[in-house]
Amino acid sequence: MVGEATPTLDWGDVLSTTLMAYIDSGMLHDQVFTSTALLNWLRSGKRIRKINGGDRIKVGLLHKGPGNYKRYSGDEVLNITQQPGRTVAFFNWKQSSTAAVISGLEQRVNSGEASVRDLAKDRIGAAELEIADELTTDAFSNGSANSSKQVTGLDAMVDTTPTAGEYADIDPAVNTAWRNQVITGVGSGAVNLLPNLRTLHNDCQEGSKGVRSAPDAIFCPQAIHEIAEAVVQPAIRYAGGGGKGEMSINPMFRGAEFVWDEHCQAQTLYMLNSNHIFFFVHKQADLSMAPEGFQRPINQDSYTAQILFQGNMGTNNRRKLGKMTGVT
Repeated sequence: MVGEATPTLDWGDVLSTTLMAYIDSGMLHDQVFTSTALLNWLRSGKRIRKINGGDRIKVGLLHKGPGNYKRYSGDEVLNITQQPGRTVAFFNWKQSSTAAVISGLEQRVNSGEASVRDLAKDRIGAAELEIADELTTDAFSNGSANSSKQVTGLDAMVDTTPTAGEYADIDPAVNTAWRNQVITGVGSGAVNLLPNLRTLHNDCQEGSKGVRSAPDAIFCPQAIHEIAEAVVQPAIRYAGGGGKGEMSINPMFRGAEFVWDEHCQAQTLYMLNSNHIFFFVHKQADLSMAPEGFQRPINQDSYTAQILFQGNMGTNNRRKLGKMTGVT
C-alpha cells in the first residue's frame, strides 16, 4: 500500500510570508511600542516621524525672532532689517537589528504549513521582546553604547549639564536657547519634590509660546512615581481610569501625567513636552524585515531573517524639556 505523500514546503518562502504578514498587520509595532511606557507615549501622541532618506536627520529650529522690532512715532522709518532667526539641528541615523532564527533541527522535526507558521510566530515573539527592551533602553540613554551606535536618548537630549558638549551639532555653550532645564541634587522627595516640580515646570514654560507650550508628561522610575502619589496630593488629579469603579493610577501635575518606566534612571525625572520631542524612523527600516526574507546561510544549519530599525530621537526646542536628578 502506497503511503500518503508528504507535501514539500518551500521553507524560506513560507517563513518569509508569515513574518511579512505579521509586520504588515501592525502587530509587531503594537507589541513593541505598547510594551513600555515611553515608547507607547511617543507612538500614541503621533510623535513618530517617518522619513524617506537623507544622510542625516535635519530639523529646523526657530531660536529667535527676526530682530527688527521697533517702537516708532508717526512717519518714522521702520526697521525692516532681516536677521537670521533659524538654525538647523542634525541627528545621525542609528541602526539596530534582531534576528528570527530557526535551526535545521527545528525545521526537520516540524512538518506541515501550520507547524511552520507556529514555529515562525514563536521566533517573532522572542524578537519582539528583545526589540522592545533594547529600544526603550536606548530611548533613555545618552547614545554612547557600542561606540555611539546607540539611539541618542533622553539622557543626552535632556542633559544633567546642559551647557556642556554639542547636541545635534549645536553647541549650547554658545547658543543659550539650546539648553534644557535641570535641577540637580533634589534630595528627599517627600520634602523637596513638589517645590522643585513647580520650579522645573515654570522653567520649561518660559520662552517661545509661553504657557501654551507647557510640559505634558513626566517620566520617572517606580520609586519617584510612588513618592508623587504620596506627597503631591493637593496639586494632582488622577488619570488613566477605565470603566466604572476602576481605580485610576497616574497622578498629574499641572496637566502633566506622571508615568513610571522601569528603564528610567534611578533618582531621575524627565519633564517632557510632546510638541518638541520626536522619534524618527526610516520608512524602509521601521522594524521591517530585510528584503531577502528568511535565508539559509552557507555556513550554518538554520533559516535566518533580520528585522531592521533605522532612526533616532530628537527635539526641535530643547529648552522646553526638563530634568530632575538626585530624588531620594
